[in-house]
Amino acid sequence: MKHFLLFCFIASISFVNGQLVEGVDLSQYPAQQYELKEKAAIRWNTNPFKNKIKEIKEGYANNEISFAGFYITVLWQKGLDTVQGVMIDSRNGIIHRLPISALNCTNKCMDIDDIFDRYLFLPTSNLFITSTCKKVKVKNENKVRQEFYYYLWNESAKKFSLMKQTQKERP
Repeated sequence: MKHFLLFCFIASISFVNGQLVEGVDLSQYPAQQYELKEKAAIRWNTNPFKNKIKEIKEGYANNEISFAGFYITVLWQKGLDTVQGVMIDSRNGIIHRLPISALNCTNKCMDIDDIFDRYLFLPTSNLFITSTCKKVKVKNENKVRQEFYYYLWNESAKKFSLMKQTQKERP
């Protein structure tokens, strides 16, 4: 019984601290933790989306640190099935573009209600994952192909790099 309880405890810790996506564990890319006392003022001169001031301002005010230990992410809908977004450094207010584009985030296979569910990122990890879902024809049969893009945030260089790309067919 002790071994079973120990197993349950370890499994629950792994579930809470780790998140697996197609065999990649976000906890393997830990971010330095930052205790947010007060958010820095947004540095608007670093904004890559000049026409999204309202969305960024409201998102920053209403959200907590959600990525890489320091950053508050803000996502908004762009078009029917695409999302755009930024992350704001809570220490200095600098805005950075997230690695989201029409190439790595359009999900034509999901409901419009699921538009924000195709991204995975955690406050404790430097890994940012996007996915696409496309209907494809394979041997005269309609299939659904889901592709995953794994971007690693380099805190010292302040940039993302594509670490890995995978795909799978879904039923």
